[in-house]
Amino acid sequence: MRKGLGLTLVAMLLSGACGGSNGSPTSPSGASTSPGGASATITGTVQGASSAMLGASAGAGLAGVTVSVVGTSIRATADAAGRFMLTNVPAGAVQLQLTGGGANATVALNPVTAQQTIDVVLAVSGSTASVESEVRSGAGEAQLEGRVESLPPTMPSLTFKAAGRTVKTDASTRFVDGSQSRSFSDLRIGMRIHAKGSMVGDSFTATVVELQNSNTSLPVNVNGIIDSLTGTAAAFQFKIGSRLVKGDALTTFFGDGDKPDSFATLKEGSRVEVKGEQRDDFVYATRIHINGGDDDDDDGDGQDSSASIHGTLNVISGGFPNFVLTVGTTTVRTSSGTEVKRKGDVQTLNELKVGMSVHVVGVRQSNGSIDARKIEINDDATGGAFEIEGSAGGVKGTCPTLTFGVNGFNVTTSGSTTFEGTTCAGLKSGDKVKVNGVKQADGSVAATKVTRN
Repeated sequence: MRKGLGLTLVAMLLSGACGGSNGSPTSPSGASTSPGGASATITGTVQGASSAMLGASAGAGLAGVTVSVVGTSIRATADAAGRFMLTNVPAGAVQLQLTGGGANATVALNPVTAQQTIDVVLAVSGSTASVESEVRSGAGEAQLEGRVESLPPTMPSLTFKAAGRTVKTDASTRFVDGSQSRSFSDLRIGMRIHAKGSMVGDSFTATVVELQNSNTSLPVNVNGIIDSLTGTAAAFQFKIGSRLVKGDALTTFFGDGDKPDSFATLKEGSRVEVKGEQRDDFVYATRIHINGGDDDDDDGDGQDSSASIHGTLNVISGGFPNFVLTVGTTTVRTSSGTEVKRKGDVQTLNELKVGMSVHVVGVRQSNGSIDARKIEINDDATGGAFEIEGSAGGVKGTCPTLTFGVNGFNVTTSGSTTFEGTTCAGLKSGDKVKVNGVKQADGSVAATKVTRN
């Protein structure tokens, strides 16, 4: 599952730091009256949840989404590259509201301080949003959080890339994993890290690197338009935004309706969905779905080749894995091949619960039902049972009332929360935990049990 800083943040971006950007973000309106020296600047990119998974280089941004600071009149609209800038942001706790362009979600940042510049990548899917990466500079110690994207020999010795930035270390840099000492050699592609140090330009020099999650096998999904296609079926590559995708003879292809397809169908300008694995500075494509448009019966079999719906999961019947769901008013059938995700993290079909807001992609049948290929959990039902695993980030508060982030969710504890494998006082940022709890109306999770793995 997925982890994150403070309220799960993830990294990167901005003013030209993010490749593939063009144009400048729409100017903010309703600026705060705080004097410049007592305020912060927040810049970033808004991306789809799957595209943002590994930070700024993950793909094209979402244009037209308005980002505003809750409780103020400060707002800006993301430009054609999904970029935005918020100036004169008052110091303290900050919540960002994302509206328009299919988004209606709120995400919290760790408290900001005066004169800070904070670059973020915001992942949004309907009513769900998270901070995928974050880089802070300009006031006090610089901080960076994101996933490791590249290591030596692609990078120089003792240097790696994370959150879209080059991170330099040396013999004095401390590497830690919870209470354990680690070293540069423990870093892996895809691992989430939180670094502290100093930054000049886009180069970050780390004094401390915290290894937040050792799970490097997280799948990568990248959606977008093919650019710079070269090679043959045996070895090819192309770009989606600034993300480099490579494939070979083992890559499988599907067209609309999951009909078999081939490398020959790939073309510049085609829209594709890539499923793959993060490698050293590129995504290795295990599967490429070539989109030819929704709801087209181009094989003449009387059923639409592809369908996509958003709605509330109202009914679940049948048995695992062959469930029959009612999403809105549409009947949806699952199978052992149905992929379920929450904020980009792979889930099981058993995670589906009545009341969830979901996005279903699959094959439309002649009777109007859909055979689901993929179900994305956009939001969990308020008051519903909830479980998630990952690294605890930004642990703060006084026992028994703590707050911390896990995989993009804000978790709170209380006197009724039980702890296993640790105590309330013993819980620390970076601990690998499983949280059981209840989803609240504001999107947070009231923990009933916290288990340290």
